[in-house]
Amino acid sequence: MKRYTLPIAALCLSLFSTPAAAADPVYATPEPLPGYTLQASDEPRLVYAAKSIKANIAGFIQPGEELNVQVLEISSDWCFISFQTDGGVRYGYLPRSCFQSAPQATPTPPPALTYAAGTPAWVKNISEGYRLNLRQSPSTAAASLGKYFTGTPLLLTGTVENGFAEVLLADTLLGWMDIRYLTTEAAAFVPELPMVTVNNPGGGATLRSGPSTSSYKQGWLSHGTAVTVLGVRSDGWYHILVNDEAGYIAETMLSGSFASGYGMDSDNPTLTNQLTDSQTQVFINTRSATDRLNLRKSASSSAKSLGRFSTGTPATVISYTRTGWAYVRIGQTEGYVAADYLTATQPARYGIPYTVRNSRANGLNLRSTPSTGGELLLFVPNYSTVTVLGELSDGWCYVDYQGVVGYMLGSSLKQVQ
Repeated sequence: MKRYTLPIAALCLSLFSTPAAAADPVYATPEPLPGYTLQASDEPRLVYAAKSIKANIAGFIQPGEELNVQVLEISSDWCFISFQTDGGVRYGYLPRSCFQSAPQATPTPPPALTYAAGTPAWVKNISEGYRLNLRQSPSTAAASLGKYFTGTPLLLTGTVENGFAEVLLADTLLGWMDIRYLTTEAAAFVPELPMVTVNNPGGGATLRSGPSTSSYKQGWLSHGTAVTVLGVRSDGWYHILVNDEAGYIAETMLSGSFASGYGMDSDNPTLTNQLTDSQTQVFINTRSATDRLNLRKSASSSAKSLGRFSTGTPATVISYTRTGWAYVRIGQTEGYVAADYLTATQPARYGIPYTVRNSRANGLNLRSTPSTGGELLLFVPNYSTVTVLGELSDGWCYVDYQGVVGYMLGSSLKQVQ
């Protein structure tokens, strides 16, 4: 059995922290981009909470306040900014056309560093909340073998190419990491390795040598065992550390969730690895048969819920916020959901089955909008089974009946047991 022999003593005091709740993701703010200044204007400018003029208003910039605005990120049409208000610094989006053209930045060449083979090192990400890709080859375009948190221990092989260092993780996993975000000094960082627990009340979970059920079984971990997360993969496996031994466990066997697809990458900080703007058709995935995702009035977990939607519910992304929320349209309703719970691949699960039970008639109307004045799509007889995708806050349900999607009054529906 392989033992994880890298120097981890410097991490022990900082590893045992509870991960933040996935339902309210917040990510680190990048450094301001130099050279961008606002065009002069005699009118106040609206700052939006997302890249859409339909989004909530995040604040105003009054004439003469241009010097209090800093550009943090740029897309094709929008700039993510910080701006000063009486209540402190706030964040939001302005159209890119509001800014004067910035000079072209001169790329900073990667440091020409070399290390002896076998040198211990650690991941030290660009900022708090970021993760670093382990690449298949020395390029940001190469496939990722996993995204690793600050404090992940590794060994340098001594090979450096194109600004990437070849590294060895857990004695067996070989790949490439951007050398700018590695350090050989154990005291040069504060570890951010999250801790989760094995969550299988009926038994436990198998620790494997690779991210596959066919990989070698390294051991068995009982329910409730605490493990430290080194990195996460897009295939549903976590690279973890337990009792100085590294291995892989399926995400479904662990408490907590750190979605691999959303979050900032140190080796490409302008990309958030969220779904691209062109990939607007997405699906809700709560990772549970019973959990439902809140559609909120604003980008906050404390904002009013407009409805609760099940895994498999299709949604259209209108825009993303920088703090991990997506502004979406579900049926006739628009609002914000936590982007970690959206996926481009339709889950196998699709809504929750209900039966029509209208005591005042022999069936129930399926309408195009959540209103008794909405267009009648179908009349559905009593005892018919419909799939409820979501429950709105005003008593209506968003349902699918034999491929026709619309709205029914929830008081006349009963969940199938």
